[in-house]
Amino acid sequence: MAEHLFFPEKPQNPLRIEYKGPLYDGGEWDEYPTRHGWKNEKGDIEWIGFSLEHDKEVECWLYFGMLFYVFGEKLNQVDFLLSEESEDNLEGPEQFLTTTHLRDYVDNVQEWKNKRYGERAVTIVEKVCKELETFKDTLRDEMKLAIRLICQALWNTSVKRDGPRTQPRHVSKWLLSDTYETVRMIKSEWCPWEVMKSRFTGCHVDTIAYLLQLNRRKPTWDNRTHVACKLTECVAHNIDESNYLMRHVTEGCGCDHIQADVEQLHTVLKDGGIPLVKITPLAGEEEDAGFKVEIVRKRTGRQYVAISHVWSDGMGNPNGNSLPNCQVRLLYEQARRLVTDKEYIPRQVGDPLEHIETGVSRLTHFAFSQARGKDKSVLVWIDTLCIPHQRDVRSLAIQRIRQVYLDAYRVLILDSEMRQVESNSISRTQLLIRVVFCSGWMRRLWTLQEGLAAKYCLYMLFSDKPINISTIADEILTKIDKNKLPILQERVAYHAMSVWFMFFKESIDYASKFLRTLEVIGSPFAEPVFDKDRPIILAGVLNLDVKPILDAKGGPGERMRVFYRMLDEFPCGILFEEEPRFEDDGMRWAVKVCQFSGMPHVLGSTSGEITPRGLQVSTLSSWLFPSVVALNISSEDFQSTSGDWLMQHNLKDVTRADACTLHFKNSVKLMPDKIYGVILEREESYTGQSCTFALVEYQSTEADNVHYARYVGVGTARRVLVWGLLPRDGYLLPFGFKGVEKRV
Repeated sequence: MAEHLFFPEKPQNPLRIEYKGPLYDGGEWDEYPTRHGWKNEKGDIEWIGFSLEHDKEVECWLYFGMLFYVFGEKLNQVDFLLSEESEDNLEGPEQFLTTTHLRDYVDNVQEWKNKRYGERAVTIVEKVCKELETFKDTLRDEMKLAIRLICQALWNTSVKRDGPRTQPRHVSKWLLSDTYETVRMIKSEWCPWEVMKSRFTGCHVDTIAYLLQLNRRKPTWDNRTHVACKLTECVAHNIDESNYLMRHVTEGCGCDHIQADVEQLHTVLKDGGIPLVKITPLAGEEEDAGFKVEIVRKRTGRQYVAISHVWSDGMGNPNGNSLPNCQVRLLYEQARRLVTDKEYIPRQVGDPLEHIETGVSRLTHFAFSQARGKDKSVLVWIDTLCIPHQRDVRSLAIQRIRQVYLDAYRVLILDSEMRQVESNSISRTQLLIRVVFCSGWMRRLWTLQEGLAAKYCLYMLFSDKPINISTIADEILTKIDKNKLPILQERVAYHAMSVWFMFFKESIDYASKFLRTLEVIGSPFAEPVFDKDRPIILAGVLNLDVKPILDAKGGPGERMRVFYRMLDEFPCGILFEEEPRFEDDGMRWAVKVCQFSGMPHVLGSTSGEITPRGLQVSTLSSWLFPSVVALNISSEDFQSTSGDWLMQHNLKDVTRADACTLHFKNSVKLMPDKIYGVILEREESYTGQSCTFALVEYQSTEADNVHYARYVGVGTARRVLVWGLLPRDGYLLPFGFKGVEKRV
């Protein structure tokens, strides 16, 4: 099932959805339930006596009936069934659903338009999605997945061929990924947090089906599991420096370490420079005579390759500046390949100056190659060898990391899972999907700084060779624009491309880099890092001076405090996070660590101004009220006093009342004789749904009508619909969402 997403490839781990139902009878789609006796003449379903056979008929109706509605007599239903003999099955061959031949029905553009398949596709998808809601409790989960995949394929093809179309809400609901796929991915040993990452990015059912059919590949040494991981956190790749295990290129290798000259590292850094590692193969009778490693200063015009790697893969060194000889050989061979091979001339796909830039790049590449002559050495920067451990010089090295990646001729990415994937055997779409959704490198927060700096020079090492992943998304976009991708795969490819751009390109190309950065931190892409490193990375991404942060005394919290002082604004969404905050006035709005423990989300695009007295917010709606008007729902006398309270505020008629409840996520009690403000995360509360708010304690109103308040906590507000259905705790307010105002 879902083979159409991979053509001309075949999925490595195909979905197997068994089908034991009948074939469609070829009659009117709307009349099928009546013909088979489970809908009466009024159109009501006869649930009493609804049998297993009827369940099979519903599956046939919504799957094969949908295909017949669009393609009519052209449809050969056997094209969508795969029969397999089984020795254990005495009833004969087993049948499984397949979409291998779906492309044969949609590829002919002229036929699609002449026979108006698009109109019929949209109509039937809307009908089927309504019936999915009706039969959601009786249909098999795997069959619902199969039906939704056909819905997605038909809808996407119609939009591509016949133009944009507004998707009804009930259709959107069924075409997005669902809980069933989440559970199935986790059972397939995906990290729960990775699954939530994919759902958070707006994955539709086809992208999730694509991910389910990938065969995840790990090196033999990797016995890490995600048993202890949560939907909000991956702990499988956490590092314990006291037990850190350095890896060799192959299991069982026991080669010696090659040590960098630490004193020379210190000299270069203290002199204001950036150290590089010069790797030169030693001449000898043996094939592997080893390497000479020298620390040299980075100079203009000298090409070097910067390495970006995943520390949990074992290429770091918490105790010194050395690497095994085999790892040095890997760095040498791949860096030399990137610098000398014609295949690795940089290019910018889709750029209007592409031809000019490519020509200049070729000339530069050739010139450097000629200048090298017989010199077989390469220059490399890798943190393991180039960042010393002595605190003062280590601080100098960290301050210059961004410049390292900005100036690098190439950036080589080393990721253990990606190094098990052969790039030549799979499509560019699959390559990008694996990088975006499967690589540990994409989870690193340091990746944000390194990737933003390197831009078009990011080369991921796969099992056969390095690939410039920074241009794959551009290639995919170009192919989509020129209709050079299989139409049934466009949505999946477009989604992978969009995620890549969300993570990197928009942050580089637009002025909203700061907001995009904070969105990534709040998103599921940011793997936990040491708290002390987080403000350094953020400052590096924003091109701020990291020295004041590194010099801060008192731990990670003080580093974050320094980071905030360097900013002019911050996303207002920070007010609605349930995270530990600073407790001193003027800083109570700020979280101590920019790492969010809740479900994946973004902080939003609205910013507040950072002032010495706090975060100034002017674009969010709020209420201001004296505590005396709030009725404590959990108080012992609530039942005896609520009647008088309702009469006092003219709230007896709930149909006309504009009232709401406040429920706090932390322990909050409104104090008497105080004035409070409720700042709403969004403008309105949808009927029956909650709206997140931040509670503040009013202090004063000063010049220009600016209100000053003290941050208290976070909660949810809900409009009162029925007086008898109030929450068990919280407060009742005699006003609601009609009375919000914009305040500063």
